[in-house]
Amino acid sequence: MTLKQCINSLISDGKTGQAIKEFLEATEKNGQSDLNGYLILLSGRFNRNETQNRSLTIDPRDYNLQLNRISNALRDYTDQFEDDGTFVCKAAKAEKPAPAQKPEPEVPDRFVPLPKQTHPKPKYDEIAFDEVDAYSDKGLILLVTATETETRALHQKMVPLPGEMGLLEAKKDNATYFIGKFGNFVVANVECGTMGSVASMGAILTVSNAIVALRPRFVLMVGIAFGLDANKQNIGDVLVSNHILPYEIQKVGANGIIWRGSKPEASNSLRNSFKNLRDWEYQLPNGEEAKMELCDILSGEKLVDNLNFREELEGLFPTAKGGEMEGAGLYAACQDKNTNWILVKSICDFADGKKGNQKEAKQALAIETALNICLHLFNKKLVFEGFGMKVYEA
Repeated sequence: MTLKQCINSLISDGKTGQAIKEFLEATEKNGQSDLNGYLILLSGRFNRNETQNRSLTIDPRDYNLQLNRISNALRDYTDQFEDDGTFVCKAAKAEKPAPAQKPEPEVPDRFVPLPKQTHPKPKYDEIAFDEVDAYSDKGLILLVTATETETRALHQKMVPLPGEMGLLEAKKDNATYFIGKFGNFVVANVECGTMGSVASMGAILTVSNAIVALRPRFVLMVGIAFGLDANKQNIGDVLVSNHILPYEIQKVGANGIIWRGSKPEASNSLRNSFKNLRDWEYQLPNGEEAKMELCDILSGEKLVDNLNFREELEGLFPTAKGGEMEGAGLYAACQDKNTNWILVKSICDFADGKKGNQKEAKQALAIETALNICLHLFNKKLVFEGFGMKVYEA
């Protein structure tokens, strides 16, 4: 039996610890010191994981996730083993081939696209930026989008202010702002120049400059995100930020990755408003009801569409329900300017390598549900009194 067969057989029998021991002895005998060093580190990871499991200090899901990673690393290391003909498998059943791994069951795709719709293009009226001050003085809300898809859908939901023929369009420096009514309130929309938080036209600078220019009562970022559980979540389910989890802030050491970021909280008042939208309902095209969840949301610069990386994030952040790219920048800008904020994004994929499957249709449904729940809130009359916002009257 080759070492690879031995290791696979032991792992399949649930004897990962014994597999590591066999492999360590083999590398010591044939003098593969580098590979032996890697296995010593892997043995340490295995022992820590087992200790945490016995002491009940690790979630069972995280324990299994770590065990799978260790087992996969063992299998990968077998390709580096130089067999000098002296290896003898002591513990595995003689010549028992490793059973073929069963593929994970395919999650049925419950997605059904929206019926095809045609909307007239919004009209726009250009104004000088100093004319915006009158609306800022009365009070307005900043709605931030990150993509053209999100912006186009939002403008379909906005209506011109009384007496105007179109949405007002005002440019200042590197940003263009669009002003109109969204529900009962005056809003200004700005689109980030690029996805992510830290680029020159990313979320941090876009939101920061908009707060200085418009003096909004609060900032709401609306758009699309990825989910983490295709079994329990639907395309079109809405994630509302309880905390943002900026996953890029990490220490990468010999013993693995340690997250060193904060868990910024969205505005208490805005979270409460969404939490108590008890009469909101939206039937998805597949016949199921869209769900809204107040939850922790991952945020980072990576466009995640890889199942292994997504599972790593899940292991590091077990409270997260989804992720996106601009929330960390939203928080940073609003924290710096002492401005209330919240993130509302709807699931358009599951970051599992299938982002391209019906991408446009899934994004269209996701932004539709995110805007629908926001509009439901903005159609109330007294919900933003705490921010000094009243129903707009010309």
